[in-house]
Formats: sequence, C-alpha cells, structure tokens
Amino acid sequence: MSARSAARLALVAFAAGTAVFAFGSPRFTWQNEGLSIDRPPRQGAAALVSSAAVAAAALSGRSRALAAAGLAATAGLAALGASRLAWRVDAVQDGLRERTITGSTRIAWSDVERVEPRQQAIRLRARDGREIVVSARGFAPEDRIRLERTIARRVREAAR
Repeated sequence: MSARSAARLALVAFAAGTAVFAFGSPRFTWQNEGLSIDRPPRQGAAALVSSAAVAAAALSGRSRALAAAGLAATAGLAALGASRLAWRVDAVQDGLRERTITGSTRIAWSDVERVEPRQQAIRLRARDGREIVVSARGFAPEDRIRLERTIARRVREAAR
C-alpha cells in the first residue's frame, strides 16, 4: 500500500469516527420562560470535520468516480452539520418557534388550531395554515412527554 493510499484510508477512518459524534440526542433546556431544544454544537462540528476529512480523501485520489462519490458525501455531511447547528425549537410564553437551516417559523399559542402527536413528530397547525413539525427522533421518551405536556398546557392557557 502506498503512502497516498494509506493517508486516504486514514482520512476515511477519521471521517467515519468523527461522523459518529454528529448523531445523538438533542439538548433540552428548561428556562423560566419555557423550553428550548437544540442540538449540542459538537454534533454540527463533528459533521463538518467529517465532511472536511472526506473532501480531503476524495481530492487526494486519482479516480474521478471516487472523487465524485466523496464530494457527494462531503456535501451531505456539510448539510448535516449546518442543519445540526441551525436547528432549534423554543416553546416559550408567546408561542412555539422552530429555526431550521431554511428559516424560522413561529406560531403563537392563541393561533394554534390543531396539535397532532405522531409516531416520530409533533405537528402544530395554525389557523392561517402555517405548520411546525417538530421531529421527535432521538428524543428520550420522558423528554417527548414533557414537550407534549408543555405544548398542551400552553395551548390551553392561551384558549382561556
């Protein structure tokens, strides 16, 4: 095995090892005003570091097909890292707000028309048609229950 091949293999192994840290449970922060849910910054950073390692491995080879596959993996890992860093849900006194890589949506509790708990998500629909779908993948069962109870309590309080 050549030194170049060994370096590429080491980069791919490093990328795989750091990518593992991009996945995990979200962080729940209970505050006086309500609840904030986000991803720990290390998850986004791990995906970005993994992305850089895959890019370096892809660009150090001679095969165009492997380089293209590596760059596609790089783009996916970079998007994962950016989305992990951007995602945040706030269930606070004035409403529910979700921030993603594509933007932010806020629904006031008094505007909530329907709450639909699903297997992997909780969907809130406003009277004007706006929706927030909070993915519950990775939530511990007790955290999901606490979020559902917080939403139900806030909607009830706003309806009074």
